[in-house]
Amino acid sequence: MPKIYERNPDTGEIREREFLMYDEDGMFTTEALQGDTEMALKPEEDPYRNYAKEAIDILNRIHKKIDVLLEKQKEHLEEGHPRDDGK
Repeated sequence: MPKIYERNPDTGEIREREFLMYDEDGMFTTEALQGDTEMALKPEEDPYRNYAKEAIDILNRIHKKIDVLLEKQKEHLEEGHPRDDGK
């Protein structure tokens, strides 16, 4: 199969992929007509971590845990149990 070489001008990285648009008879392949080939570059994950998003996710999890604990404490007090004074 013929290969296509692409160079990223920012990083200098050279990527190689097979040219799958035509078969050996020069006809379009079924995959090319359906758009299922590897010809279209798949979006790559961002190599940089998003610290702000991670921090927000952590804070949201903490918030949910606190809500569950407060709900359990409220149910505990409604059942007539005394408050815990921490001693």
